[in-house]
Amino acid sequence: MDDCIFCQIVNNKLPAHIIYQENQVIAFLDNNPKEAGHILVIPKEHFSDLLEIPASLLATTIKAVQKVAQIINQKLSPDGLNICQNNGLLAGQTINHFHFHIIPCYQKKPAINKEDLQTIVKILKK
Repeated sequence: MDDCIFCQIVNNKLPAHIIYQENQVIAFLDNNPKEAGHILVIPKEHFSDLLEIPASLLATTIKAVQKVAQIINQKLSPDGLNICQNNGLLAGQTINHFHFHIIPCYQKKPAINKEDLQTIVKILKK
């Protein structure tokens, strides 16, 4: 889909801070992070929401969510993680491409600034 921001990232037409990828899924830092290490996990193929994505690709995507959550836990040591998936504008979905948010939660402010995406990438890719 040419007008989809996430599809443009998948097709290398827009830059992204990629943390993880495999054949069908890609994970990258959110450009407007809620916390340091806020990552989006998306299928590379465009589906608008949970109701459209095939079950087999949903399973592949959620497995990638788990892998990325493990990376975040190991490298950033948050006190918890929020994993959410919104469907529709009223539910908070602002990009019309199925995706999960993985948002680390910190009891104390992390040593890295949430906007310092380059540093976060270096830490997560060590």
